[in-house]
Amino acid sequence: MKITTILFFSMLLGMVIGGCHSGQKVPEGEFLIEGFVKNLPDSSIVSLFQFENRKYAAAMLSDTVTDGRFVLRDTITSKESRQLLLLVIYKKTFSVWPLSLWVVSGAKIRIQGEGMLCPFWTVESEVPEQQAEAEFTKLGMPEMVEAFKQEMIVYEMFDKSINDISIRNKIDSIRRNHIYPLQDKVRLRELEYMKTAPVTKVWLEKYCDQLSFLNWNPDSQYSHKELVYPLYARLSEADRKSLVGREIATYIKMVEPVKEGDHMVDGTLYDTEGNKHHLSEFEGKYILLDFWNLGCQPCMEALPEMEELSRMYKGKLELVSICGAAKNRWKKFVAEKKLTGHQWNELREVNDGLAAVYGVKGVPHYVLISPERKVIHSWMGYRKHILKEKMAEFVK
Repeated sequence: MKITTILFFSMLLGMVIGGCHSGQKVPEGEFLIEGFVKNLPDSSIVSLFQFENRKYAAAMLSDTVTDGRFVLRDTITSKESRQLLLLVIYKKTFSVWPLSLWVVSGAKIRIQGEGMLCPFWTVESEVPEQQAEAEFTKLGMPEMVEAFKQEMIVYEMFDKSINDISIRNKIDSIRRNHIYPLQDKVRLRELEYMKTAPVTKVWLEKYCDQLSFLNWNPDSQYSHKELVYPLYARLSEADRKSLVGREIATYIKMVEPVKEGDHMVDGTLYDTEGNKHHLSEFEGKYILLDFWNLGCQPCMEALPEMEELSRMYKGKLELVSICGAAKNRWKKFVAEKKLTGHQWNELREVNDGLAAVYGVKGVPHYVLISPERKVIHSWMGYRKHILKEKMAEFVK
């Protein structure tokens, strides 16, 4: 999965039309989102997510669609505009891309649309960032609508027949021949537009998306490195010091990930009490790093097997679980689930620590280190018994 990053982690699109509808004023310290959507089944769930840090988005509030209408209302303490993500879920189907919404204190936002195509619903808002989102959305039409529809087909194929090799070949064909070329046309338009467009919060988010794509696809024919990297010069000093600016800088300076055979890289980690720890504490032992996050189903499924490994290899192998979630939610989860062992967190707002060093692009991600401090093996993803299989193979 992606958070982050995490977490959703593709182009975030929203369509906006200027102006705001009349009606009751929303008091300061709150925001109101009203939706009117055609051809969306009743009992569909519309959920709003907020970023707890640059790596992780958490569910904030939801409403059930009734007669094509939903209402989302909450408090907002900051005077700064804030980006939220809206997703639609109906039974086992969900909008694979979110609608990017910007809210401020007193904002009243009206959404209109049709079906599951929430990234392309129209949004009436006076928030300047929402209007900036509109300009980027226009650049992507109609290719992104078609790409979205194709991605929904891919999702349904994955859900039904993930282990069928013929289905996987069809999925690869759809992405290679349809989705990727469509998305590339949009990326090129965005990059051209970003050369002269005002550097706003939305511009910075879009630029971060461009760099994230490069991180995931460094050798892709669609990378366009020669167009992406020069745009960094447009950032002001204030832009570079912001959270998104720091994440952008991490991508720009991305270190070569530690590979199998390399010496391990150490860093500062924190337990739930705030105490500092380092991997060097485990002299003469194997170390299994488990990079995980809240909301990651495979990460949850791996927990019982991690407990088994702890017992099977006691005294020989140290399991270090490194969560990427925000401090309070992480601490609460560890306490509620009574997780044992080394439950640590880098407590970083952006992905510029050990997760970046060890090339973590999705979770769960595992790194096995030898008693001689060499990286033996690393892999991403979990299936039942894979941890025990890997340890039986490499831990001698």
